[in-house]
Amino acid sequence: MNKICRTTSLIFSAAFLSIGCSNIAHLSETNSPTSQTAQAIPVKGVLTSVSAPTLDAPVVVDWQKIEAAADKKYEDEPLADYYLNILSEEERNGAPWFYAQDFNVSIEEAQRRLLLQGISSPLINSITEHLGANVAAVYYDNNDPDEFSIKVTTLTKVKAVPPKYVYHFKQKEFENYSFPIYIQATSDKTHQQIVALQEKAWPEILKRYPDAQSIGFSPMTNTINVTIYRPTSNETERQRIETELTELVDYRMIVEFTKNRITTV
Repeated sequence: MNKICRTTSLIFSAAFLSIGCSNIAHLSETNSPTSQTAQAIPVKGVLTSVSAPTLDAPVVVDWQKIEAAADKKYEDEPLADYYLNILSEEERNGAPWFYAQDFNVSIEEAQRRLLLQGISSPLINSITEHLGANVAAVYYDNNDPDEFSIKVTTLTKVKAVPPKYVYHFKQKEFENYSFPIYIQATSDKTHQQIVALQEKAWPEILKRYPDAQSIGFSPMTNTINVTIYRPTSNETERQRIETELTELVDYRMIVEFTKNRITTV
């Protein structure tokens, strides 16, 4: 059964603390294996249009306003209870080990990163509320062993000075924690426009390639990725299909061949 994966279907929950951290935000649930480099974060309530962005005035990021909004959200939310309640004891004990193995960090660093994920929802909401429809993607960058960060890909008109900002948590239980945030103003499409491109292209992709297994947006590479079942890989064919689909979708496409079909329960 062919599956499509929706970026907006991701839910900020304990699932984000599991170690299935994909660099592809799918159009719906799949068990397709993906490289573990980035973890997409849902962009909620900030997308207003599927039409092409207009060339209006630059959007200036006000880091102080984002911090004040986040501080207010944290004042209203008991994060210590929230973090402990969303994970079972087994998950709290096991997740750091898997994360450490996947991303080549110490157990202590894995614990720190998972805790930051667990308490970052109000901060991320403050960022996306401030930037609105200018957001293309928000994700955790797990791949850097020296720095764990939130990266926000936006439309090119967004101006952030500095492009990196470090948010320091104020609540007593977490006052020793901070989270770097990067603005990457590199996209010519909003999140909703990218999803719309995927949805429009998927039926035609299936018509041309019935063995297509999934389609999803990769926030780290700013590409739409399609997985196609091929028992035997052929690089020339893969590149040909990639070029064809990039032209079809009018967006940078990455084609990956898989030797296993996606199965559903």
